[in-house]
Amino acid sequence: MGLAMVAALGPGSVEAASAAPPPRQLDGCPFSQSSNNFHGHKLSKSQKPEKGKKKKKCKPAPAPPVPPVPPVPPVPPSTACDFGGEAPGTVYSAIPTNFPACDPPGSQAFEGGPVSELGNGVELSSTGILDSLTVDFQVFACGVSGAWFRDCVTDPGQTFIHPITANIYAVDNSGPVPEPGPLLATVTQNQAIAFRPTSSPECTGDAEGAWFNPVNDRCVFSSPQLLTFDFPPGTVLPREVIWTVTFNTTTLGSNPIGGNVPCYEAMLTQPGSPGCPYDNLNLGAFTYPESPYVGANIDPNGAFVNSPAYYVYCDGGAGGTGRLRLDTAPTGCWAGFTPLGEIRVT
Repeated sequence: MGLAMVAALGPGSVEAASAAPPPRQLDGCPFSQSSNNFHGHKLSKSQKPEKGKKKKKCKPAPAPPVPPVPPVPPVPPSTACDFGGEAPGTVYSAIPTNFPACDPPGSQAFEGGPVSELGNGVELSSTGILDSLTVDFQVFACGVSGAWFRDCVTDPGQTFIHPITANIYAVDNSGPVPEPGPLLATVTQNQAIAFRPTSSPECTGDAEGAWFNPVNDRCVFSSPQLLTFDFPPGTVLPREVIWTVTFNTTTLGSNPIGGNVPCYEAMLTQPGSPGCPYDNLNLGAFTYPESPYVGANIDPNGAFVNSPAYYVYCDGGAGGTGRLRLDTAPTGCWAGFTPLGEIRVT
């Protein structure tokens, strides 16, 4: 993971310009006037006012007409990836509205991590009855042959089905750091997931093996999948929650699949086999500009992770392994990599 660099503007000062004093006015005229002087020029006798006659009072020049303010044209919707969460009922969102056109995010592997459960602690903009959780997955799996980094071949429209569990926990703030509280809602759904596209010949050099995405004009190794998990009605969410996703892979999950399955056996015996697609399914993580667009992150530099490996955690496992906990550290190894999720309520 990398670190996001933030440019900070230092304090500055602005000196107020000294405004010139307004011209003296006499009888309403914006210039100095007497019977003998006009802007410093001596008047001739014929120009002097006659005795006994009332001096004509000078009237100020009329103010110039104020030009009408032109109408402000409507601002078109932003095409940058700096807004999101416009859908009704959205109480938290880190996913841009035009996400497919955005720069591809980073991602955290589950099987290759190894990570068995992953998500984020968030503060909702308002409470309500839980409706859905949408999460970005990054798919590195090829449909026919090859690997994400070499000779990937996928038939157009090819998908695979895999059960994924989405969880919503309360937040326990009784200790020094937030911890997962009671499980408020959980749902397991069979998700139809598209394989990443075939390697593109125009992707060369460091991008060899990638596919060209015309939407964001990039050569990328994975394809984004926004998967939505619909929850049965009835769960009223508190202001702070932890959302996570988990699924079984070859060696991880609540019930690891193991290697006694055709896709795994083919990977060991058949050259060019793509292996098991669920082992090449990652969770997208990136902090886009202005994100989160709705709600807030409990820890902008952290995520909630369950991994059996100490080296996965920012703190090197000092806070424990094999359980779901906040993964953060002074170095902020999740800084710039917000797990991409969106929560909606009714």
